[in-house]
Amino acid sequence: MTRCSAVRLFIISLLLLASDSIPSHAADPTMSLDDCIALAVKQNRTIKNAYLDRVVQRYTLRMAEEKFIPTLTITPAITGTGTVPALGSSSAASASTTTTTSAVTTNASEKLPTGATLTLNGTYGISSTEQSSPTRAYGWNASLTQPLLKGGGLDVNLASVRQARLTEQSNILSLKTTITSTVTDVVSAYRSYVQAIKSLEITRQSLERSRELVATNRELIAAGRMAAIEIVQSEADLANREFSLLSAENQVDAARLALTKAIDIDKNSRLAPVPETDIPQVPYSHEQAKRLAFENRPDYLQTLLNYENTKIQLMLAKNGTLWDLSLTGSYGEDYTRSAAAGPVSSNGIWTAGLTLTIPFDNLYRASTERSAYIAADIALKKFENDLARQRENIEIEVQDALRNAEMNYRQIRLATLARTLSEKKVEIETEKLKAGRSTNFQLVSYQNDLVSAQNNELAAIITYLNALTTLESKLGITLERRGITLSERK
Repeated sequence: MTRCSAVRLFIISLLLLASDSIPSHAADPTMSLDDCIALAVKQNRTIKNAYLDRVVQRYTLRMAEEKFIPTLTITPAITGTGTVPALGSSSAASASTTTTTSAVTTNASEKLPTGATLTLNGTYGISSTEQSSPTRAYGWNASLTQPLLKGGGLDVNLASVRQARLTEQSNILSLKTTITSTVTDVVSAYRSYVQAIKSLEITRQSLERSRELVATNRELIAAGRMAAIEIVQSEADLANREFSLLSAENQVDAARLALTKAIDIDKNSRLAPVPETDIPQVPYSHEQAKRLAFENRPDYLQTLLNYENTKIQLMLAKNGTLWDLSLTGSYGEDYTRSAAAGPVSSNGIWTAGLTLTIPFDNLYRASTERSAYIAADIALKKFENDLARQRENIEIEVQDALRNAEMNYRQIRLATLARTLSEKKVEIETEKLKAGRSTNFQLVSYQNDLVSAQNNELAAIITYLNALTTLESKLGITLERRGITLSERK
């Protein structure tokens, strides 16, 4: 969004917030469709909640990606133990003694992408009494455990990180879907509001024509060129037009409330919409539309992510059926010093080996691991069938939306022609009535035809524009078409 647009949006927001204090005669703030969309993206609470969910989602991804960061714990401890002479004892051997032991233990552990676990431990302790010099004991030990079959390998151990990243992409697609849905609702509500206002103008124009007809009838009756009873037809039509005006005014207010609800602003906000003057032809061929749909539709991209996740699940389930063979090794050294100046005694110990766990019962009996593998394999095959069906459904939806938009565009030309001809009919019939060559019934019928033609033209334009919006939704390009980018809000 440009700086100019941001300033404009800020001013509009202030006007809407202060709408209750604006006098009834003051002009409502003018808002284009793009202004309403920008305001909805900023103010709509459904979108705000979707962005709040992203805070937890990003933290979850961070936790998954930090799987291989080492962990370190330090545990300091101090303890005291003592002996107390038994009651009645007077021997020197029964004198009380106190032993104080201070120790620090450290433990560092790291999970490697190969599945290995590397652990490093260190200890340092001092033990002292009143009768003897402090004794120091310290040492370290490093150990490594590497699975070679079950649980081993880069694919298996990086699977959780890959799944977390797939989930993150899925979350972004869900955010896009939420914003797209809100924008589509705002577009539909905005155009309904425009249509209601235009329909009100058409009703007012028809009411004015009815009043002019009644006035003309009265002049003709006064001149003796029309029977007095003939005015009943025009007066009845005038009453119907006044009734239609009340209904049209009610529809305008209902459409305004629907728009404020879609944007998620105060229901008392007043705004003046700007009709869309640009009515472009359908800009996509069938092949272009199909390509855009497969590249951009969130639901299809979501299915592809789920397909990748299902393949990972199958790989993990297959790995779970393997035997557990692990390579283990360790090396450590211990040191002891009995006095501050005394000698240090030490020794080093190493170990190495292989550990194999064979579940013999699984060779002749169904196992949980085997069941999980079969289920994952079936799930992948079903997913492939569902993916193929979804591709076919998307092609049908795109073709249908494209055909519908093209048909609606052609209807606009026909509706405009019908409205033009109806205007000429009313104009000609009015002159004929003044010349005494027509009747009120005929002219009122033509006026009713004109109102229908005007509303049909208006409906054709709105329907076509909405058909384009539906097509953009089916192609997954609504946000790109409106210049909306997903941003991580703080």
